[in-house]
Amino acid sequence: MNTIDRETVRERARQHSARVADFRLALRGGDPATIERARAEGQTAARTLFDAQLEAGLITAEQHCRRTDAISSEYPGTGVQA
Repeated sequence: MNTIDRETVRERARQHSARVADFRLALRGGDPATIERARAEGQTAARTLFDAQLEAGLITAEQHCRRTDAISSEYPGTGVQA
């Protein structure tokens, strides 16, 4: 049984998109501390989204694991190496 609804997943996706935008803005003109903070916030939002997708049954445990591992080396949606 899924314990999270799709609207919650959509909200997590919106939050992640906002954090990606913040990260991209920081890359354009932020100092190193601002960039690192934006990257960390984006990674947290990505993990939260992946957890919600897994809980809702939208992705498998294997997909969740791959996505979570990927954000350790590359921030999703930007192509920028961490």
